Amino acid sequence: MKLVWTIIMGLALLPLWLNAADPVSVKAKRNINLTHQKKGQQRIGESIRRVRSQLDSVIGEYARNGLEGDDVDALKRFRGILDKLTKSEISKILKQLEGSVLLKENKANDSIIGAFDGQKGVTAQLNIIYLEWQTEQIFRELYDRFMKLSIVQQRNYRYAVQTAMAHNQIIPTNPSEEFKIDIRIQELDQDGIGEESATLVKKLVQLDEKLNKYIEPRPSMALRLVKTDLKPALLGSVKDIKEYNLTDAATKERASYIAMINIARILAPKRDEEEIIRQALRDVEQAIGDQKALLEDTTALEDSEDPNPDELSLDQADLVDRTDFIRQDIDSLVPTAAQELSSSTDSQQEARAALSDSSASPSDQSAEAASQQESALEDLAEAKAALEEALEAFAQSGEGEGQGQG
Repeated sequence: MKLVWTIIMGLALLPLWLNAADPVSVKAKRNINLTHQKKGQQRIGESIRRVRSQLDSVIGEYARNGLEGDDVDALKRFRGILDKLTKSEISKILKQLEGSVLLKENKANDSIIGAFDGQKGVTAQLNIIYLEWQTEQIFRELYDRFMKLSIVQQRNYRYAVQTAMAHNQIIPTNPSEEFKIDIRIQELDQDGIGEESATLVKKLVQLDEKLNKYIEPRPSMALRLVKTDLKPALLGSVKDIKEYNLTDAATKERASYIAMINIARILAPKRDEEEIIRQALRDVEQAIGDQKALLEDTTALEDSEDPNPDELSLDQADLVDRTDFIRQDIDSLVPTAAQELSSSTDSQQEARAALSDSSASPSDQSAEAASQQESALEDLAEAKAALEEALEAFAQSGEGEGQGQG
């Protein structure tokens, strides 16, 4: 009887033991992955320190011997970029320098120039790496400036929408002074955006002329979007503003800021698949936070003394765009997450439409939009889980490679 009771108790407690074991297993797995990543970073750090030390030694010996020329210039240029490199750029450069004298311990300082000159290809290789890095910096600058300009354009678009709403979205035949001032502000801001855009496009054209289109297609791809999307939208919005047609101007301004973001995305620094997924996860977490805040504001509409659903509708529209950009980034990498993000944008669009419905009461707007926002949050949570699973697969793959190398 005692034996039977022991077995029964054992079976009853088994699920508890299993559940208790899972977190430990997950925690242990995470620790292994973190240890593997840490060792990888340490190896990269040691290699780059060795390169720095070797370069400093060679440059110092050139200086002590009063030697100048292209070789030492290449060394100095390359040494100058080492502290500015990202982790992925460092990894790429170390692969390019694999087997070179720069990654080997220097045992004889008195013959360091001789050892370095023994590999005539090293300085040429350093020059190539430097030029690649320099070109990538131009891409990074254009990316940053197009992204910043898109924010300015988005702000002006929202101002156009708000101004049009304030004037009942009607093109006045006899505009008031207040309306003329609003129009003038719109026009000045939009002209400034157009001028900055023209400056960036000029740099883009110069870059396209400098690079081989078959090896580096990004400038050509970006210029196609300039021609088909950005330029017509910018010109059209200015024309509409001058004609006091703010509703159509706002539509074109939105098209402009979407085009700027898409151009920036083309020009963005190259990332590997894991980096793309990791950034997408951060973006989804941010989107979840913003959608929760919007849900709270939407729920509060019903009891608000001064409800402003139009402002919430604009915020929801912005989140639709951001969510869709995340989807585009991981569409082919994590299709499951992409599908969830697509479903989320559908619900977000429904929420935006409900908030824009001027024929409905604030109570009805709040109820309908909040229901759709809750659905959007559920889909965002599923997308987050799919991205975390994809990252876990990368970590396990890296762990397996590390064990294989060991």
